[in-house]
Amino acid sequence: MIADKKRWVRWVIRQVLRFSICLICMPVCAQLTIESDSVIDSSVEISEVIVSARARNMQNRGLGNYHINPRLVNESPLFLGERDIVKSLQFLPGVSPGMEGSSQLNIRGGTNDQTCYLLDDVPVYNQNHAFGFLSGFNADAIQHVEFYKGGIPSQYGERLSGVAAISLKEGDYKKRHTSVSLGILAGTLASDGYILKDKLSYNIAARRSFLDWLYNGVAAFRKNDKALLVGIVFYDVNGKMSWKINDKNRLSWQTYAGYDDFYVGFKEKNKDRKAVDQLGLGWKTFMTSLKHTSQLKPDLLFSNLFYYTTLDNFDYYKTVNKESTKQKSMNGASSLLAEMGGKYAFEHYHWPNNKLFYGLEWAYQKFTPDRVSRITENQKTTYHNDNLRLLTFSGYINDELRYRRWLLNAGIRFSRYDNTVKTQHALSPRLKANYFLNDKNKFMIAYDRMCQPVNTINEMNYNVQTDYWIPYQENKLPQSSQLSLGWKNYTTSNLSITVEAYYKKMSNLLLIRDLEYYLDYHTNFDQGKGHSMGIELMVEYAKDRFSAWASYTLSKTRRTFGNETYPFKYDAPHSITAFGNYSLNKGSSISINIQYRTGYPYYIPNIQYPSPVILSHSPEYAELKGFLTVDYIPDGPITRLRDYFRIDLNYTFEKKLKRGDLQWQISLLNATNRNNPYAVYRQGDTYKAFVLLPFFPSIAVKRSF
Repeated sequence: MIADKKRWVRWVIRQVLRFSICLICMPVCAQLTIESDSVIDSSVEISEVIVSARARNMQNRGLGNYHINPRLVNESPLFLGERDIVKSLQFLPGVSPGMEGSSQLNIRGGTNDQTCYLLDDVPVYNQNHAFGFLSGFNADAIQHVEFYKGGIPSQYGERLSGVAAISLKEGDYKKRHTSVSLGILAGTLASDGYILKDKLSYNIAARRSFLDWLYNGVAAFRKNDKALLVGIVFYDVNGKMSWKINDKNRLSWQTYAGYDDFYVGFKEKNKDRKAVDQLGLGWKTFMTSLKHTSQLKPDLLFSNLFYYTTLDNFDYYKTVNKESTKQKSMNGASSLLAEMGGKYAFEHYHWPNNKLFYGLEWAYQKFTPDRVSRITENQKTTYHNDNLRLLTFSGYINDELRYRRWLLNAGIRFSRYDNTVKTQHALSPRLKANYFLNDKNKFMIAYDRMCQPVNTINEMNYNVQTDYWIPYQENKLPQSSQLSLGWKNYTTSNLSITVEAYYKKMSNLLLIRDLEYYLDYHTNFDQGKGHSMGIELMVEYAKDRFSAWASYTLSKTRRTFGNETYPFKYDAPHSITAFGNYSLNKGSSISINIQYRTGYPYYIPNIQYPSPVILSHSPEYAELKGFLTVDYIPDGPITRLRDYFRIDLNYTFEKKLKRGDLQWQISLLNATNRNNPYAVYRQGDTYKAFVLLPFFPSIAVKRSF
């Protein structure tokens, strides 16, 4: 039976690949018979009052949809010297950033793995650097971001809470540009331009941290025989090439590679021995895609995409003895994910006021959740559990109709998931309606149903995001249903006010109590439910040289597993964010970020008992008695952290040079030196808070040519 299933899966993949090749070639062949009509303008929108051109760096399109221009990060305070688009998205109402400094997007009571991250339509399974302190999206490579937390179109699926669709820049077809950026953590080199004028362009951006170079470089000059090695290493590379085949056909290729490694170790060097002992953990990400778009007819646009993406989580212990030329290396608790897939989308404008979107998608994923390898004297041995697989087919249709004062958007998505053991089907309807009461007021309503066939291993851990992915193995898929209501008022051309309310139910959520038993025997887990409700208020203002927005969120989020109901770990009943930017003169500006939220629920240990080691009678442990203890972590949160408050300030100065520009950004993080707790630990009979970010200045410089 298993062999038959494997043959069936291989046959399906071959057929899909053949179908992909046919679809890639079809539009180019069809172009030989299409008459030379002009390319139509694909925008069909009801005209709305726009709050000034400067405000379009962050444009609220209503009912959970935002358009973010990366120019916003040039005006926002730096985080540890880095410009981070995800940190900007965290200021939107209904979005929880997680713990201090993290680059997570927990949308309306959901977790970060319930947010769909797309990079040029390719799924991203790890969006973090440095254990979540920075995102892996380089601001120099981004064109714009479409963000959804409600009213989600049917072309997006496989996640429960929201979508962050990031588009990469195309290179300039007429000129070449280069920039070099330097912050306190990393440096970035970016370049774009033409390869063939008006035909072929490129865009590349590379970033690397350098703290490990500085630390280990200083350590190398010390005369100690044994030196301590410490490093937090990360890098990422974005590349994109775009080819204008003709007026109606375009081809683009993009690739991304990211790497993170945190290690500690010792390097010993003397006349008798040269050796390195090193312990580390991290992850590697790689993705590449090829996309073709074609104007088949004046009213029909076709695009097809083929992609491949991987994620490798790893930890290792490495010993290298250069004298004996023997090397031992062991990788443990490694997790591998590889995915290939295709997307075929059509945009049909068959009426002036009607747009029809429809398409097909497929993906094949292979998971190796527990893999150990050992290298001894150049001999490699690998051990791992059986691989897990998931084959996904989806189809969707979405119709957008403009009729008088109505803008209606209705769609449905059908998905089939096969993990080689059981097959699940999901039907996800979407509905969104906007009614323009008059030129200044708009009423909005939406319903979204989502499902999710993959998830990360979620444990009671607030501080480290490991992105350890597995496919579903249960009889029911996690699902969510959300109803949203909204009202938007364009008071003047400079001011708009948006109010949204939502209620979301989640079912079949997974809680793994013992990972080893779950992976080996599919036991020791629970399936539960959750619900979230809230009201979000957002005010945007922009006039002349000043732009600002402020938001307030009132929300409540709960989880239920078994007979216990408790607050979601990022539940913050009250949340306030604000941003303001003022242009002092040409090339310089000041800005401010303000964040306040209720303290998160916390699983603080309330019981301690002696370690089993202490209970032993071994004399070597006698001196440790009274020091080593084990903390008991309760099943649910029993307290809340202190309320969170932070003010960040930024000054940006840009100067025109004979060739290019010079930009300086100076930021003050946590300008009021607020002691916001990152974690709580027990010390004797009292509890102590660990503060991650006290008052912290940051600086970055960028030279553009």
